[in-house]
Amino acid sequence: MAAKRTVIATSARALGAALTLGVGAALVAGAVLIPLPKYSVSVPSVEVAPTPVPQSLVCAGSLLQLSNGAGADATAASGVGTPKRSSGADESGVDIEQAPLAAPDNSSVGDATAPTAVTAPSADPGVLIAAAQSVAVAQEDISGLAATNCAEAQADTWLVGGATTVGRTSFVLLSNPTEVTADVDMTFFAENGRLDAPGSTGITVPAKSQRVFSLAGFAPNAKYPAVHIVSTGGYVAASLQQTVIRGLEPGGIELTGPTAAPSTDLVFAGVKITGTSAIAERLSADGYADLQAALRVYVPGDADATITVSVASESSGSADGSYTLSAPGGVVSELPLKDLPDGSYSVSLESTQPIVAAARTSVLASGAIDFAWNQAAAPLKADVLVPIAPGPSPRIHIANTGDDEADVTLRTAAGNEVKIAVPAGGTKGLDAQPNTVYTASMSSAVSISVGYSGDGQLSGYTVAAPSESAAPIVVYP
Repeated sequence: MAAKRTVIATSARALGAALTLGVGAALVAGAVLIPLPKYSVSVPSVEVAPTPVPQSLVCAGSLLQLSNGAGADATAASGVGTPKRSSGADESGVDIEQAPLAAPDNSSVGDATAPTAVTAPSADPGVLIAAAQSVAVAQEDISGLAATNCAEAQADTWLVGGATTVGRTSFVLLSNPTEVTADVDMTFFAENGRLDAPGSTGITVPAKSQRVFSLAGFAPNAKYPAVHIVSTGGYVAASLQQTVIRGLEPGGIELTGPTAAPSTDLVFAGVKITGTSAIAERLSADGYADLQAALRVYVPGDADATITVSVASESSGSADGSYTLSAPGGVVSELPLKDLPDGSYSVSLESTQPIVAAARTSVLASGAIDFAWNQAAAPLKADVLVPIAPGPSPRIHIANTGDDEADVTLRTAAGNEVKIAVPAGGTKGLDAQPNTVYTASMSSAVSISVGYSGDGQLSGYTVAAPSESAAPIVVYP
């Protein structure tokens, strides 16, 4: 009987446990099946559309030389040539003001030669303005054409160009059009990598003024310099001027603006190849090697870059082949542009590593030499203004690196209109009217530049999109 009671008790406990588990499972199932109340809390936010900030552009002013024009005081910069400007807006009847900036580093500056802030203070919010300048000089020791657009101040800028070897003089120009002081750090790179450049950080550029620095003071004897400029407080419009003397012969001038930030895809619109036969005869002479058309490339990282160079001819409008180059990481190098017949081209770079780059070309005609630095042009999607400064044979160049044909419409303030179809991967050009500002509208993204070419004169500049400083922002309390 005792054994029987034990079995019964054990069975009862097992049954109780089973019943307990069953009840628990039922409760869990019920909890799953019965919908629970849901609560959610959204983060309060509001989209704020700030009042568009009126555009403010900076024209660099006259060219500079290290003397007072009479050969004396070779440590001071003085102005050379008087800028000629063209400006306009995307609406009629807009009054554009031009106000000179202070230029304490230019010993001969005047209102006509000073760096200039270009604004339209009474225009409606969102109105776009544009301006460009050119300076032509023909003197015994400095000769050529330098044309550049008048640019918005930026916080981060790359300049690629110039040299500080024998016969090459280069300046970095920092113009601050804002109402507050700009604190600027400059970092220099060349063929041996990053340069130790004491005094290149913590530079103060006062409000409404321009500072000028000799590149040789930071990068002496550099064949292939590149400069990275970062500004806090006020922003600066940075540009780089180079003059060349080959022996006793003036070898050209150029004033160039920013190139595109490090990227794996870059495009240069309107690369002008001219006078190839005359240049070929001079290349072997001492001091003339940099007449060769070339790409200057800086690879910011340690890894080497493999670069596919694609060329499109403006005469045919279509792609003209591609080839591959290698650029070592961490240094600046110059790579030859493929031998091309005289003409205008777009040059596209596709790199395995982010790079910054510029393209140099030269002209030798009627015994005069000049050169141009072509900067990478960012693709433009929305309407932009294309200012045409005075200069010889101005031409608008349009490059389309997309997969579809791009329809581009160019309109003047007088209502004249031209439509251009640019094939996928191709490029087209249009002769432009000096002292005119065009509005460009495009069906898909293209890159645009303006070029000038004459006997012993060569220059150009890229067209940049206006800043997005007035775009809507989302605010979270």
